[in-house]
Amino acid sequence: MTRAEAIPQWRPPEAEPAQNGSSSEAKRFSSPALEGRHVALRPITPEEYAWLQRAELSEELSMRWRFRGATPSPEQWAEAVWAGALAQFLVVERQSEEPAGVVAVYRPNFQQGHAALGAARFASARSPVMILGIALFLRYVFACWNFRKLYMELPEYNYSQFASGLGRIFEIEGLLREHNYFDGQLWDEVILAIYREAWAKHGRLLMAAA
Repeated sequence: MTRAEAIPQWRPPEAEPAQNGSSSEAKRFSSPALEGRHVALRPITPEEYAWLQRAELSEELSMRWRFRGATPSPEQWAEAVWAGALAQFLVVERQSEEPAGVVAVYRPNFQQGHAALGAARFASARSPVMILGIALFLRYVFACWNFRKLYMELPEYNYSQFASGLGRIFEIEGLLREHNYFDGQLWDEVILAIYREAWAKHGRLLMAAA
């Protein structure tokens, strides 16, 4: 037997015969949705870098988002934004086509089955729009990769933006005491975890709204 003959060749799956009066459906493929009724996820393009950098370094987001007050150069900003990122989108309100915020999954650990999740709402955006955008993004991430859970690491002063999801969408998995400094105070770092099973159970209402 030759080597070529020893390797089984792939064949298209055949329809299974009906059993007990019912038909067995083949597995179906459908891409994860990037658009909902109210929000859409748009890939970030280089043409948007200057605008996005200004938004992220604005008074509203400068201390709340990734650079925590630092002002990197455009080149340093672009490099830092994509460092370790697996997927990143702008959340866009469909009616106005205005960006509401940015979502990202980064620092993936495929061996252990987890990654980090980041989300930031722009100052002009309405809060429900961003929540629906995060829901659409979570569905995308859990559909594309077999992560068991996603971590969110945020300073204590950001926690109130996500507190309503405690016990349903996420759990508090860790706390770093007095980990962050801002304006003469020390703030804790809160580590949240979104489990795939919890999202499958409690995320349906958010997805239906999105």
